[in-house]
Amino acid sequence: MGELADALAWNCLRLSCAIDSWRLRTAVTLTLMSRVQAGQKPCLVVSTAAAAKEIFRKHDATFASRPPTLAFNILTAGAYRNLGYAPYGPFWRRLRRIANTQLFSPAVHASHEPIRRKEIHYMLKVLVEDSHKGKPIHLKSWLTSVTANNMTMMLSNKRIFEMGVDNDEKKRDFDEMLRRTFVVNGDFMICDYVPYLSFVTKLQGWVSEMQGLRALGASLVGNIFQVDEHRERAQKMYPSDTDYVPDYIDVLLKTSLDDGDRLPDRDIVSLVVGLLNAGTDASANTVEWAMAELMANPDIRKKAQAELDAVVQDRLVQESDIPNLPFLQAIVKENYRMHPSAPLSVRHESHESCVISGCEFPAHTELIVNIFAIHRDPSVYENPDKFDPTRFVRSPEVDPVAGNDFYQLMPFGAGRRMCPEQQLGNTMVTSMLANLLQCFEWETATSERESGGGEGDAVVVDMVDYYSFMSFRQKPLCLLAKPRPLASLLLQASP
Repeated sequence: MGELADALAWNCLRLSCAIDSWRLRTAVTLTLMSRVQAGQKPCLVVSTAAAAKEIFRKHDATFASRPPTLAFNILTAGAYRNLGYAPYGPFWRRLRRIANTQLFSPAVHASHEPIRRKEIHYMLKVLVEDSHKGKPIHLKSWLTSVTANNMTMMLSNKRIFEMGVDNDEKKRDFDEMLRRTFVVNGDFMICDYVPYLSFVTKLQGWVSEMQGLRALGASLVGNIFQVDEHRERAQKMYPSDTDYVPDYIDVLLKTSLDDGDRLPDRDIVSLVVGLLNAGTDASANTVEWAMAELMANPDIRKKAQAELDAVVQDRLVQESDIPNLPFLQAIVKENYRMHPSAPLSVRHESHESCVISGCEFPAHTELIVNIFAIHRDPSVYENPDKFDPTRFVRSPEVDPVAGNDFYQLMPFGAGRRMCPEQQLGNTMVTSMLANLLQCFEWETATSERESGGGEGDAVVVDMVDYYSFMSFRQKPLCLLAKPRPLASLLLQASP
């Protein structure tokens, strides 16, 4: 019964994290690190930048594996052959090497810039049309379409959501797939901590839920990630067509494992589906939070627009402009700090025993980094609950994608299991936010204002969130967009 009590206590901790952000921060106090026994599984919870630095500088390889959870098992059909879920070992190291050198290298990132720019402009036209009709913009839905199209174009040279086509049903299913994926990965399942209680998890419906989710994902992306069809198309167009940019599946079809064998088709599909899930909702969710903060802080929004107007002038902003937009970059960093996509990190697991600060931790200890607590540590950040981009204007060297250098800001994680898409994700977030600010003036759809109702009063923006692996807005952001004159003309001329 002791194991059951421990597991239930851990469940209460994770449930308290779901209630609100304040409890997420205080569920584990701001000590260097805390040891928790969750059923049969020892857990280490890290809640400060100093503790994270010690772990990832000294014990990164030890904690580079993943726990074999029920969700990981079912979603990968028991194979775990996925960059996010694979245990630490030769297969994962080979996949990570492929990702770092052939999928997300600086050269590949640069080669896909025209695709990213085209997809943002493609969807900006939808916003222009909706704004002319006076329609409220459900921003998260639009952002998800942009990020999904960007990802599927880079993954397989196909666009999942076409303009002028009824995408409602597909969009609902896609959003549902993303939502359910994050729920099953973030929720507590008692069988992961007390295996002999696996029947409880089954009675709760988790097994059938995850099997259904796997089937939904396969049906949604099956027509996009048809490897045989893709193989034939690539042979016709590449390398004879010099304008053809090889996509991720092209690269993976030509990739060999350490034993010389090619990646099986099922592994290619598993890998690209994982990249699609990771690269779509996190970026969309991050930009939605950023726009919510900018609506609540109109002076900051106007300052960012003034910077864009001064630097970019009479053309649409491009990725190459980002280094010359320090205030915009500071806004993005502050938004990462306030609203990390995953307030509690994806779970790590040690594959061998180790000693940390004089305490011995056995093999298979689960590591969770409380990123929310680190990002709101008052010993690091003055007024940590205030949205204040100037803190990063004063510290421009803090880099959100350098997970092994700046542990006080690590929205993409740290160490060997840091998100491999960190550069792509940061670029997409910054570029989408820049285009939204440059091309439109924004108002809240409800036009609610704080006391007084005067023109200068601050707009009320609901900032309540809920936690389910990712931190989502409880109430989707709904805005009215008014095209700025120059941007409207440029968008009409965009190819």
